Amino acid sequence: MNEKKVLLIDDEVSLQRSLSLGLLQKGYETESCESGMCGLKALERIKNKQAPFQYVVVDLRLPDIDGINLLKVIKFNYPELPVVVITGYGNETTEANARSEKADAYLEKPFTAEELSAILADIPLKKAAPEVATEEIAEPSGASSVSAYVLLNFSDTADLAAVYQDLYFMDQVLYCDAIKGDFDLALLLQAGTLADIRATVDNKIKTLPGVKEAVFLPVDPPQLPEGVANIIGTFDKALGREKGNPDAANNANFQKSASSYVFLEIEKDKLEQIYPTLYINDQVVSCDCSAGRYDIVLLMQGASFAEIDRNILAKIKPLDGVLRIKEMPIIKLFEM
Repeated sequence: MNEKKVLLIDDEVSLQRSLSLGLLQKGYETESCESGMCGLKALERIKNKQAPFQYVVVDLRLPDIDGINLLKVIKFNYPELPVVVITGYGNETTEANARSEKADAYLEKPFTAEELSAILADIPLKKAAPEVATEEIAEPSGASSVSAYVLLNFSDTADLAAVYQDLYFMDQVLYCDAIKGDFDLALLLQAGTLADIRATVDNKIKTLPGVKEAVFLPVDPPQLPEGVANIIGTFDKALGREKGNPDAANNANFQKSASSYVFLEIEKDKLEQIYPTLYINDQVVSCDCSAGRYDIVLLMQGASFAEIDRNILAKIKPLDGVLRIKEMPIIKLFEM
């Protein structure tokens, strides 16, 4: 078995083939991954002493995650593992960014396997097989809580401004957004039990003047394999953000030009593949599985609604198992 193993994360099939063959001739065994999540799953095997890698080669343009962010995650989890950043769209700023995030080398396309092998040979290996310090993900202490989304439609004569104010200050309501599309308002509620939330919806929300429809979407945490759960558990720490924190998501609404809810219907048996890819999407602020009309609820943010639309078309719509997508932009109430 070859002692020098390279993980190549690049979605160009032709490059994967040419580099794998060329590196093999130089004494390197190569495993190829077409996406960032695929690469992170491969790296998870290091923890179980299965197929350890001595080098990682990362393209900056991947279908699911920005290459710099992927570099941050790899270096956070495997600080001793050498990473070579490659790109076909680089410049001095790109290289400086990669170097600042602890890339061990930088190489612009096109390049040959011989050039890459020469760079790998120059990188000192601090450890033949990087050891990974595993971190236990603590379960939340104290009282537990559950969450649910509620989508509301109102009659044409309803005073939405007044209803919005009532909802905004209502107990259990974490945030309340006016949206454009199939519904008028989107709420996120949190309480000790789902029954408590249902009672609030039935007794306080549905009885508000002008409510025509209330769609209840309980948040249902996904059951994921341990390796995938570990990746998600460290992903936000590596990037220094609080994805999935409702308060952080709500505050972020004021920091971006555009925010949208995106509701997905998916094939249930594809959740394990779909959910992690959505979670690591750069524009996804929160990603929740739900029970009811929609299977997944996303909050996405970007510089513009057009930017969010492009992300949906390029990175979400093509995912195997995604059946239907409903985007509902968040708007200011007076725009309604």
